[in-house]
Formats: sequence, C-alpha cells, structure tokens
Amino acid sequence: MSRLRIGIDIGGTFTDLCVLEEETGEVFNLKVLSTPADLTRGVMEALDGFFADGRSPDDVTFLFHATTVATNALLERKGAETWLLITEGFTGVYETPELGEVRTGSYDYLSYPKPPMLVPQRHTIQIPERMDFRGGVLRPLDEAETRRRLQRLSGSGVESVAVCLLFSFMNPAHEQRLRELVAEAAPEAQVYLSCETLPQIREYPRLATTVVNGYVAPVVNRYIHRLEEALASRRIRRPLYIMQSNGGSLTSGALRNIPVRMIESGPAAGVLGAAHVGRMTGHLKVISFDMGGTTAKAGIIEDGEPRIVPRFQAGEWLVTTPSLDLVEIGSGGGSIAWIDKSGMLKVGPQSAGADPGPACYPNGGEAPTVTDADVTLGWLDPEFFLGGKFKLNAPAAAEAIAGQIAAPLGLELIEAANGIIKIVSSQMVEALRLVTVSRGEDPREYVLVAFGGAGPVHAALLAEELKIPRVLIPPSPGVHSAVGLLVSDLKRDYIQTHFAELAEVTVSEVQSRFEAMERVAQEEFAAQGISPDKIRHERAIDLRYSIQKYELPVPVARTVLAETDKGGWRRTFDELHEKHYGSRAQDQRVELVNYRLTTKVVLPKPHAVEQADHEETPDGALKGRRRAYFDGWQDCPIYDRERLVCGNRIRGPAIIEEMDSTIIIHPRQAARVDRFGNVILELAGEEKR
Repeated sequence: MSRLRIGIDIGGTFTDLCVLEEETGEVFNLKVLSTPADLTRGVMEALDGFFADGRSPDDVTFLFHATTVATNALLERKGAETWLLITEGFTGVYETPELGEVRTGSYDYLSYPKPPMLVPQRHTIQIPERMDFRGGVLRPLDEAETRRRLQRLSGSGVESVAVCLLFSFMNPAHEQRLRELVAEAAPEAQVYLSCETLPQIREYPRLATTVVNGYVAPVVNRYIHRLEEALASRRIRRPLYIMQSNGGSLTSGALRNIPVRMIESGPAAGVLGAAHVGRMTGHLKVISFDMGGTTAKAGIIEDGEPRIVPRFQAGEWLVTTPSLDLVEIGSGGGSIAWIDKSGMLKVGPQSAGADPGPACYPNGGEAPTVTDADVTLGWLDPEFFLGGKFKLNAPAAAEAIAGQIAAPLGLELIEAANGIIKIVSSQMVEALRLVTVSRGEDPREYVLVAFGGAGPVHAALLAEELKIPRVLIPPSPGVHSAVGLLVSDLKRDYIQTHFAELAEVTVSEVQSRFEAMERVAQEEFAAQGISPDKIRHERAIDLRYSIQKYELPVPVARTVLAETDKGGWRRTFDELHEKHYGSRAQDQRVELVNYRLTTKVVLPKPHAVEQADHEETPDGALKGRRRAYFDGWQDCPIYDRERLVCGNRIRGPAIIEEMDSTIIIHPRQAARVDRFGNVILELAGEEKR
C-alpha cells in the first residue's frame, strides 16, 4: 500500500501538483494552467492527471494546499459586502490610521495616502457599550438600542460583519453577545470578532486586521467549500490542510474564521521549500527567490529557519498576524511591457496571467511580456515549453515586442527584448535588496535559492548585480512551492495581551497563563485527531521599555520557572534591543505586553536521494545547440537536466532545460551538479571544488 503526501499550489498562471510517495521517496510533479474563472477546475485537472494511472485516492495521507484566493480578493477589491460594528464614538479609529502603522513612502505626513477603507462609513454601526483597559465594564451593552441599530442590516445584502470593540481582547463578553444579536437581525451574515481574529492591544491594527478578515472570509469559505466538494467527488476524504502566512499549515476548518492568516499562503510555501533545501545542503543563510507567471517573491532564511515578522503590508492594507518576512512585486513571466506617457519603457505590474497569457502562448494575448522577451532572446525553446506539452509562438512574441515596444521607441527588436529583461531584472534586484540590505544583511553572505517557472531563467543576472556568490536551483523548480508544502509542519500562533510591569509580574502568573493557552491549543489540535505527544509549544513574551510604543518578543523556556528567570528575560530583552536598534536603556522600566504561544506538530520530512559522484564532463546530457542573446548573439549548448549527474560542470554561456523551467548560465558563470541533483551556479572567480 502506498502512502501519498500531496501538495497543490495555485499560482496566477499555473497550478502545480507535487506528490511524495512516503515509503520510497519517489516524487511526481505536474503543471497545468490555472483556471481563474473557477480555480477548483485546475486543481481537479492536476489531480485527475495523477490518479489516471490507476493510483488510489485511499492512499492519500496528507493533502496540503497553498492558494492566493484570500490575497486576490483583497488586492483586487473583490471581497464580501462587509459592515463594521464599533464602540460608539470611535468610528474615527478606522478612518485615521496611525502614521506608524502604514508605509507612506515619504515624510510628507500631511498628505500621505491612507489605505482605502474596505468598509465605508455608511456601513458602520456604533454600538452603545464601553470596556476599560483592564476589561471592566464602564458602560453595559444596551441591548434594546443595539437591536434597533442592527435593523439596518436587515435586507442590506450584508455578507460579513466585522466586530471590533474597545478592549475586547481583555473582556470579549460584549463582542460575543453581538454575534448573537447580529444573528437575530441578519441570520445570513457571517460574523467575525476581533477578540478571536487578533486578541491583542492597539486599536488600529486590530481593527484593520479584523476588517480584512471579514472582507475576504466569505470568498475564501465559498472556495474551500467548492474544493472540498470536488475532492470528495474524487474519493479524497483526508482533511484539507492550508498553508498560512506564518509558514505552517492548518485544517480548512480551523481557518474558516481566520482566513486573514492565509494572505501570504502561496509565497510562504516556496520559502519553506528553500529553507529545506538550504538545510539539506548545509546553507543556513538563504535568500528565497520565487518568480512565477504573475509575481516575484523574495524571502530570507537565517540559521536554517525563515524569518518571522509580526505584521506585514498586503497591498495597501496593514495585516497584523505572524508572517514569513516576504517582499512581493508584480514582476513575473506574464508581466506586461508598456510605454508610459513620458515615453519610458515599463514592465508590470499588470500581468497577462493564464488567460489570455503572453503573446507567445497558444491563444495568448496581444501585449508583449517578459516571457515573450525570453523567447525572442533565444533563452526559451518554443518547442520545449513545459516539456513540449504546448508550443510557443515565437513569431507572435516578436511581433508584439516589435509593434508595441521597439517601433515606438525606435529600437531594434533584440534591443527592445533585452531592455525588457534589464528593466524587470532591476525591479527584482530591488526586491532582493529589501529583504537583505534594508534589513541590515549583506547578500554576499547568502546563497540564492531560485525557483518558480521563471526564477531559474533570471536568477543569474540578479546574483551578478548583488554579488551573491552562488545560486542554487533545486530539481523541479517550477513546482518548488508545491514541494515546500510537503515539508511543512502543522502550526498555529496564539496571542494574549496582559499589560503589566515586568518587575510586578510573578513567574507563577506567567507560567499559569502559558499553561492555559497551551490547554486551548491542545484541545484544538485534539479536535483534528492529533495526539498530545506530537504537539510542541514555543513560548515568548513581548517586552518593551516603558517609554516605548513597540515591543520585542523574548523566548520563555517551557521548563519549571523560577523568580530568577525574570532577570534573564530582562537581560535578553536588553541584548535584543541593542541588536535591533543599536542601543539599550538599562535605566528604564520594562513592561510586559503580550504572551505569545506557537504550537507545532512536526511532520516527518521526505528523505533526500543522494547521487554518486560522476565525471565532470556533461556531454551525456547535451541535447543540441542554438543561438541565444547575451549582449550579443552566441552559439549556446543546450543540456537536458534529467541526464545531468552529480559532478557534472558546465561553463557559460549555456542553457539547461527541464519540464517545468529553464536555467540560463551567462558568460563568466559556471554551474555544477551536487549530490542531491541541485544545479549550483557560481559567479566568475567563485567556483569551488
């Protein structure tokens, strides 16, 4: 009997399937075009392609999924009709975000662009109630008046109601009662409470995150319902695990009320895969670079683990929930090249996506894209795209670039195509700088793990620009995000605000609060059929100086605590503060703000198959030659990656092709194949034996 672990990643252009046979380590990969009108169709097409060979759905042990449904609903403003319930007199909280909570892009704070309001003022209802900062009731909830005001919901077409009352994270009673009162007035509406979405201090982040949650939830839940029905029709009845922004997976049922945690679902899976490859090859400092058809994503991995941030910017909106540290830009293979009003060549963020796709695609669009430029430069073989599953139309690519870019700018065709590549490369270099240099990291100390269908095509140029010494391209890079799903663990983050001075808090109180949080976590994972012995808990407290507004997390051991541990927490906080900000304030009091608990179920990882060392010459993998452009036309050898073996070395310029991607090796660069089948690109002068 086989044991099959399945990962499915939906991108803007392709839907990727990766299946691991747990006993043998055999991996099966498949790419199909995404189906934007109904994303479940692409998923089912991929699964049907796998099970068509007589495999049994009964052998599925885990089914992991990464999706951009929540992201797209938010960024494209296609979420649900959402209303907001807020404490009377405090509607201005949503209208006037704190300056520190948004990225303004300038210091002109008088005219900074506020994020668009997902809930307009006319859909906001003020609730007559008030809690104090300790959770005490200052003004009881006036239920009669509240019922009268909630009548506005009846017949309004409301799908979702976000509830965010003052200090509900200290006392959720009023929010919980409002859920019942909304059900009376508008039984068809789904209700999302801030005390469940983000039970922590700070009004604007809590409110903004709760509104985003309510806005995307109905869209996400409809998608999950359709997908689970489709899976059941194929006799796949295992729980559906969905990747979260924090790099861990949870069941679809556990995420129904908190889909805001799925905003960075797809990009997170790729970073996990890059971290796994880094640990496997002994590289603990990794830059993850994922370039697909629609976007490019960059993340950073230190000491073998992805960096986590407590909040992130999703488009124009602040989302306060733990996430992998990622930068995403609209630069992918389908990014459209265009000329602005001043006559400057631009690339993206508009994308041709999967429908209609680049001009060179069968039934593709008319706009020139990055993929069209790749074909025109000779980097992609029109006869071998996706292993030859469909042919690319090189004349259509050339016509689109010539007519819409080259002719208006007075350039030769090849100059225009090369210009498109240089511009999109500069945009991606900036994304890599944002996750390294702007974080105080030197990219020269990292290895760049490149994947996605277009990542290996463009990674070498980026490495040269940033002087990154090595680029690692894993096997099957085009489906690497789906591979990342297969190495993920189950994970959930919990937070509880309890504001106090550290000196006044007893260690026994800290212990009891964490134990209470762990009991809740144990119950939630037990409901998924997971035994307590498989669960791991990681504790941390958020500390800050009394003169500060923001805090830093300090780890707390799960051993029996003693009063002397408080001194250790204080010393650790001082050290972390100096590391992050360059100073410490040992004369200041320290305040405890939040308790954080991360609960994990670590799943067994697939075993890497190692190859024996072979000869350096790659002649056995040579499949032909063709002209390719590298600031001039060159006759270029083409290699079949499936026939490359450990020890093979290739000097650029050269091209390596496989089913789901193409690796471009530029002049002055070299490549070698390691024992895991990874292709390692090395800059001139950096080749190591």
